[in-house]
Amino acid sequence: ERERERKTDRQRRARLSFSDFCFTGTLSDLQTVKHKMADLKTVISAGRAFFDNCLQLHRSGKLDTQTASMAKLHCTNIECQVADDCLQLHGGWGYMWEFPIARAFVDARVQKIYGGANEIMKELIARSI
Repeated sequence: ERERERKTDRQRRARLSFSDFCFTGTLSDLQTVKHKMADLKTVISAGRAFFDNCLQLHRSGKLDTQTASMAKLHCTNIECQVADDCLQLHGGWGYMWEFPIARAFVDARVQKIYGGANEIMKELIARSI
């Protein structure tokens, strides 16, 4: 009986120390999360710059089909990548409909189909190569 209590106590202390070690502070304090957020910001900024350039071309009447297709393909791929990475950062909570990330993840996936499937965009781009 006493040996079982000692074993249970050791297991409890091990769980507590592991929990204290792993879960002190917030997730945003972890270096890996900071690096992931930096990567996401970089990808989003580059995509936004390309899309802004496409908007300027469209306003001036110089946006061609291939460039528009590249913008749609690239931006929807970025949206899906960012939504997937953010969902991963939320863990299991990310799959609960109460959280905006769950809806963003689902909405991002359908963007690859709206306005022409990404495979069609690739065909349009390939014609100009």
